[in-house]
Amino acid sequence: MIIVDDSKLSRMHVRAMVLRNKPDWSVVEAANGDELFSTLRDTPVDVAIIDYNMPGDNGVDTAAKLRRSHPGIHIAIITANAQDAVVSGIRAVGAAFMPKPLEEAQVVRFLNSTALPPRRPSPAPQG
Repeated sequence: MIIVDDSKLSRMHVRAMVLRNKPDWSVVEAANGDELFSTLRDTPVDVAIIDYNMPGDNGVDTAAKLRRSHPGIHIAIITANAQDAVVSGIRAVGAAFMPKPLEEAQVVRFLNSTALPPRRPSPAPQG
């Protein structure tokens, strides 16, 4: 899994929550969207927790690009901005919304929801 946040302290906080609950998971970090995509060239991930407010692309824009390049990835976006437009944007890219301050129970629910294999699209009916 990957944690994307421009704050090193925030990344450490989320990493600690993840590893307390999924100690066997491999966790990598990125400071922004560019670093995320650079990391993905060498490191496959199936779960991403992305901060909304970052320099460059915000979390929703980053998640949209990630969804296009890695459609099966499980994504959550964390933000203190719970305005309807922001939450709608998060949902529109198929990501989970996790409000700040981040609670460990929320993180655990998200992590446990990712334990299911990603759904594959059903094959088109043969006509």
